Amino acid sequence: MLMRTLGDGVSEITTLSWWRDMDAIRAFAGPQPERAVYYPEDDRFLLDRLEFVEHHRVIASDIHLGEA
Repeated sequence: MLMRTLGDGVSEITTLSWWRDMDAIRAFAGPQPERAVYYPEDDRFLLDRLEFVEHHRVIASDIHLGEA
């Protein structure tokens, strides 16, 4: 997670998550993986709800998503 303070008690949070592939994201998010997914309890914390998420391809990492 990334956080930056915007002032007046408000902060912006960016959450990064790592997925094996787009099929895994679709299994979680549904047929439109570019649409943001929210939970009912998010209303307690969020001032805004973005409609879309960004997907990026990692080209170099020390993280291994294979079986242990």
